[in-house]
This record gives sequence, C-alpha cells and structure tokens, in this order.
Amino acid sequence: MSQGQVELSRRRFLQHSATVASGLAIAFYLPAGAAATGPGAPASSAEFEPNAWVRVLPDGTVKLVVHKHDSGTGTHTALAACVAEELDVNPMTVQVISPENPFFETYIHPVWKVFSTGGSTSVSLEYDRLRLAGATARTLLMTAAARQWKVSPDSCSTEEGRVVHAASKRSVGYGELVSVAAHLPAPAGVTLKDPTQFKYIGKLRHKRDAQAKVCGRFTYSIDVVLPQMLVAVIERAPVVGAKVLAVDAAATLQVPGVRQVIAVPGRPDILGGNLEGVAVLADNYWAAHQGREQLKVQWSDSPLAGFDSDELAKAQAAAIDDPHAQRVTAMAAGDVNAQWPHAAKRLEADYRMPYKVQNPLEPICITAQVKDNAITYWGGVQVPSSALEAAQTVCRIARDKVIINELVSGGSFGAREAKYWLFEVAYLAQQARVPVKLMNSREDEMRALFMHPATLHRAKGALDAQGRLTALQLNAVSPASPEQWEPGYFERPDKMDYSTTEAITAWDFAYRPANLDLVWVRHESQVPSGWYRSVSFIPNVFAVESFMDELAHGAGQDPLAFRLANMQERPRHVAVLKSAAERAGWGQPLPDGTALGIATNQGYSSFIAVVARVAKKDGVICVEKLTCVVDCGLAVSPGGVEEQIYGGLMWGLGHALFDRLDIKAGRVVQSNFHDYRVARMSDMPEVDILLVEGEPGKPGGVGELGSPPVAPAIANALFNLTGVRQRSTPLALG
Repeated sequence: MSQGQVELSRRRFLQHSATVASGLAIAFYLPAGAAATGPGAPASSAEFEPNAWVRVLPDGTVKLVVHKHDSGTGTHTALAACVAEELDVNPMTVQVISPENPFFETYIHPVWKVFSTGGSTSVSLEYDRLRLAGATARTLLMTAAARQWKVSPDSCSTEEGRVVHAASKRSVGYGELVSVAAHLPAPAGVTLKDPTQFKYIGKLRHKRDAQAKVCGRFTYSIDVVLPQMLVAVIERAPVVGAKVLAVDAAATLQVPGVRQVIAVPGRPDILGGNLEGVAVLADNYWAAHQGREQLKVQWSDSPLAGFDSDELAKAQAAAIDDPHAQRVTAMAAGDVNAQWPHAAKRLEADYRMPYKVQNPLEPICITAQVKDNAITYWGGVQVPSSALEAAQTVCRIARDKVIINELVSGGSFGAREAKYWLFEVAYLAQQARVPVKLMNSREDEMRALFMHPATLHRAKGALDAQGRLTALQLNAVSPASPEQWEPGYFERPDKMDYSTTEAITAWDFAYRPANLDLVWVRHESQVPSGWYRSVSFIPNVFAVESFMDELAHGAGQDPLAFRLANMQERPRHVAVLKSAAERAGWGQPLPDGTALGIATNQGYSSFIAVVARVAKKDGVICVEKLTCVVDCGLAVSPGGVEEQIYGGLMWGLGHALFDRLDIKAGRVVQSNFHDYRVARMSDMPEVDILLVEGEPGKPGGVGELGSPPVAPAIANALFNLTGVRQRSTPLALG
C-alpha cells in the first residue's frame, strides 16, 4: 500500500478521537479548492473535507491539533493564531498538540500526497481551513449559550473565551458550554471575521514558548528520557556503497556503560535509505561516543572511492552537450537558436555552487521503542510518511501501530526531511528490545552525505543593438531530487522534477524575453543528496540573477532598469524591486569604496528583493548592509515573518561567503565548524527588512524565501566595486 492510501476509516478515526478527551471536538470542512470568498463571506455548508480539530475542554482549555512540524520557525504560533482569531481566544493560551493518528487522510499534504511539513506551505495552505475551524467552534458555543439563556444566537457575541449576551449582561466561559455544544448539529454556515476586526492575525510579534526556550525549560528531542533507554551512536560507511566486512568490538564493550554493539544493514533499495554502519548502544551519549572511538570496523571497497567533488563540474559541463543526458524543458518561448547569429552582443557564463550541509543547531536526534508489535517515536519528525515507511519496511509494523510523539526541533533546514536516521532508529529499537535514542554528533551530521548537491548552470543571452534582451538560455545541471517527493515524475510526459527547477518555471520565473529556453539537465553523481532550505532556488536564483546583471552591464543599462524592462504583468514583483532599491539608495551618490548589488526572486507565492552594500576599508572588503523588501501577502505573524526573513538572509550570507563541503576519494573532507565555516554573529551586516502586503487576504510562504537572492546580490555588488565578476561560491572578499 502506498503512503498516500488510507486504511483507517473516517468513522473509526472519529470514534478514536472522541475517546481522547472529554469536551467538544470540532471537525471542519471545506469544499475541494474552495474557501471563504471574501471578508465576512459565509462559508459553504456542502461537503466539507476534514482538515484538523479544535478541542474545548470543560475547564475552558482550548487545544489545537496541529499536523505540521515546527522546527523553531514559529509554525505553531501562526497556525494557532488562525484558529484563535475566529474562536476569540488569546493564541498564546491555546495548547498546540500533535494528532493521535498522524496518518489520517485529513493530514496528508494536498500537493505532495505524503504526510509532511516543508516547502514554506504550512500557513498558506491551512489559513482558510483553520480560520473556519475556529469560527465553527465559536458558532456552536454561542448557539449553546443562546439555548441556555433562551435568546437568539445573533444577540450573542464572544470575548476572550466567553460567550457574552450584552442585553442581559450575562456571560459564560466556553468550558461550561461544551456538554451542550458537543451535541449540536454542525452549523449550516458560519461567518468569518472581516480582517479589519482582527486582534491577532497580522499583529503578533512573539513566538509561542519563547520564554521557556530562552530559559532552557523547553523540551527538545535530545531531552527525551525513558525507562531502560539506551543511547546509540553509529559509525556509518565512510564511502557510499562500502559494506561492513568485519567488526572488532572487544575494546568497545569494555568501556563502562556500553551495553550492545549492533551492525546496521544498509537499505540502498530505498531512496534516501541508510548506509551500512555499526551502532554502539550505551547508558548515555558519552559512553556510546567513547565506545565508538574504540570500535574497529573493516570496510569493503566502494565504486565511489575515486569520487572527487573538484572534478564534478567537468562532468556536469559535459552533460550539457551529451545527447544521451536527460533534458527537461522547464520553460520555453520562441526560438533562441535563431537569435544567436543576429545578436549585436552575445554573453555566456557558467555558475557553480559546491556541496553544502544543513547543520541544524540540534543535530539529528530521535527515540524509538518497538513493543507489542507497535513502534513509538519521540522527536522532531518532520515527515511522518518517512517514519511510517521505516516502521513498515524495517520492522514490518502495521500502519495503525505507528505512534509519533511529535516535538519541536532545534532547526532542520532540510536535515529532518531525510529518512536514513528513521530507518536506523527503527532497526536498533527492534533489535535492542528497549527504547533507543539515536544521536548524531556534529561530525556525524557533516559526513552523513545527504546534503545539498553541487550544481553547474550555463547561461547564454543575446542583446540587440538597442541593448534589449532578445534571447535567454539556461542549462541547469543537477541530480534529481528523491522521487518519492515527486511521485512518478519519470513516467509523466514532462518528466519534470519540480524540486530541481524552482525559480525557472512559468509560475516563478520573473523575466519574459521573446525567446527563452530554460532546461534542467539531469546528472547523477551517485553521491546521495538531501533536502536543504530553499532547495533549488539557491543555485537557480544565483545563476539567473547574476547573469541578468551581466546582461545589464553588457547592454550598458542600469541593472534595476534592465530587470524591470524584462518583467511583464508582475506588479507585486516590480513593487518590491523598486522599494528595496529606493530604501538602499540605489542611484544615489555613494561613498568612495562602496557599491550596491541587487537581486530578486519569487517563491512560495511571495516576492522578495535584496540590495547588498559592500565596502572596502583598509584594504578589506566587507558586506555592510542588506536591504530587503518582502511581499508575502498577509503576514499572519509579522514578528515570526521578520525572524524567518532575517534567518534566511543570514543563511544566504553563508551560501555567499562560506558554505563549501568537499569530497575527496569518496569521503567528506570537513568534519566540524573549524573546517566548515558558517556565518557567525560577527559576520552579520546591518539588516533592513520591510514587509508589504501586496495581497492582504492571502498569506504566502516565507521560511525559504530569504536566502536565494543574497548570494547574487553580494556577487553583483562585488563586481560593481572591483570590476571582477565572480561566478562560483563561496565568493572571495579579499
């Protein structure tokens, strides 16, 4: 049975949910593809599809069941606000809990058809449905109070968790109404608030649980402790494809606290599955780590033992002209080849980005227990479908016997979308017969190999005698993303892997020359790749925005004006570009030794423009300031959006100046932050962020929006300062 199929019936799920807590559970529904049609518009009453649950308990507690993972991004804060706004309760008092059955059809991602969080989609996809859930609960509670008072529900209102009847000056708490409200029929229709009445949506400045996190009281995956639990670390294959030939664990088993040594089989048959390894299980992490230091493992040879990342660009360049390479057109118009002979000026350039690793602050950590033919996970499980796949594939455990105790994680950046660690912990928990907490060290994270792939982009453009862009061609060379995320794309007529063509497809590519040819060239290196914050937006935007700058200079035009001249019918995009340029002082006199560079992109139904200011002082170049204007439509939690954008800018600064992971002889060279430089607080320039609402009634995504334009903006600024064009990252400031 595929991941998208559902074994649990709706009736059975309702019965299960009813046993969870006494009180009022509200299922809410929307017709497929429908939503409230405008401010104050009544919701449809026909064929609503369940999406989530609101629970109001007799003590007045309000609980929101959220099926989205929060990796510190504030997702739970924004989703709680959507319900709380319509329910008329303070969102910071709403308890956010994970679903008892994470695999109910309600919780499947409507686009990806798996149970997952990612792609900056959580708030934008859930906004209407969660508001409707809160409004439905509020309507039922008001109806219950009106019956109790024998008045019209229309004469009642709500305020901070209470139903109020102003005429008689009576009020009652929600908790006192649940016994009546729980037996009322679903309302035929509910009215959503007019946005002018919002108290929380668009006004929140702080995240949930911020104080507990700052004070160290918040519980993360690494804090899980269970009776009889063992902590596991794994010595994984140093080269992809290497197998365990022999293990000498004698010295390891002499380390105090070490209890077991277990060989972990690899699952190369599963896309994204784990490599072979040997696990050391102990009473605590330090004992397990010390035991692994004493472990002696003999590994087989591997076909990838000769792989060198420095040589990869040559192979990628060769793939562009290889007639047998898989080429997929992402976007096309006119005939670019017909334009080359007639161009007044032709430009061509290659852009490269190296391998990069996610490095979340909290390394991968997950606890699992296999007992009574069931498996229970504790931790930040961003992709429940992968946990389910691990349980079914490794342990042969049935779908309805998989339990996930979801915790907020200390960052992900794509690391927790990998599945190898879920396969490993499931296997170890089954073999050890006790709860097992699997913990990665920073070195383990660095060498796990499920990182962002290295890429090469070849761009070619034609300008006429007036400096107009007449043709643009781009060959984007990269491996495919894991097929499970784009099911069946090899069989689809377009053979498109949309996770590799972000920013170069019709819905998010900014420019419209008459002749256009944007192509994904698939090239596999056999090095496993993984998810990474902003995914293919990062290299695609770097190439496009760097080349647009080169074309502008080749045409003798201002880079901002050149971009605007090649945008058609994109008012929101034009607005952020103009606003960012104006705020940064574009076109105004600059101090000597100072220069600006600009870049932009659209993604996740949001728009962003970044202007970088660089300066040379005492012979040293630094990034002085990043000016950023974002149009994400409605910012449900403006404080959270600004934090996400700030973090994205910092992430992008890392891409631009530091991030680089090398592979020599099939082995990762870097091991920790001493040789894999990351952006530090001292590296951050002045940052100016402005949020605008180009479409006030609809939120867009922001979690992955901020980083892609930073590297090209800095590269373009460096060219304006030095006259030297840099086409690969990390960029040199010297």
